[in-house]
Amino acid sequence: MTTKTIENKTARTFIAFIEEFRKLNKEMQANQIALFLHVAAQPDLTIREYSTRADLGDGGTITRNLDALSETRKVPVKDPATGKLVPTLVPGYGLIDLYEDAMDRRFKRVKLSARGVRVYNSLVQLLGG
Repeated sequence: MTTKTIENKTARTFIAFIEEFRKLNKEMQANQIALFLHVAAQPDLTIREYSTRADLGDGGTITRNLDALSETRKVPVKDPATGKLVPTLVPGYGLIDLYEDAMDRRFKRVKLSARGVRVYNSLVQLLGG
């Protein structure tokens, strides 16, 4: 087997990996994919811990990415009657679940949802694992 053949096979595997996420949404962001993989690698950490691991900072960035990966998320939508932006619930990717920490309700923890586990297992199969 030549190096070129090996490289082509590797590239095709990477493309297939990316396509799994594109099936969910063609515009899924790299930060969201990375965050999903961090949750898959080590579930049940706090939002702050994932923020540090994925280098997404505290506050808005991590929250927006977690919201996109969860079942529903709030997005600003222009109200036709008033012209003002109104927070509206829209479907997310449904890949993660957020839940309260059992010992300290101020903290939220994150794990893969059933759909997230299926997506992750598909990725593992693509990589031959």
